Amino acid sequence: MKQEDSPVPKRPNRHLMALVTFVALVPLVYFIPEFVGQFLPEGKFLNVVVAVGIIVPIISYGVMPLAAKYLSR
Repeated sequence: MKQEDSPVPKRPNRHLMALVTFVALVPLVYFIPEFVGQFLPEGKFLNVVVAVGIIVPIISYGVMPLAAKYLSR
């Protein structure tokens, strides 16, 4: 039985994905900690934990899948 060769999706360039990650992270890292800090008690550690907890899902489940899909065309 012969298997048909299914087309392998083109992977985006690693350097381009790194650039997209950088560009997406800059505004998030700039604005989110300041915004979150308004609602938290004084404490840098808690602010960082909450901000990272917001930024990572945005990048992982929002920005990067869309960027990979768009750039793999």
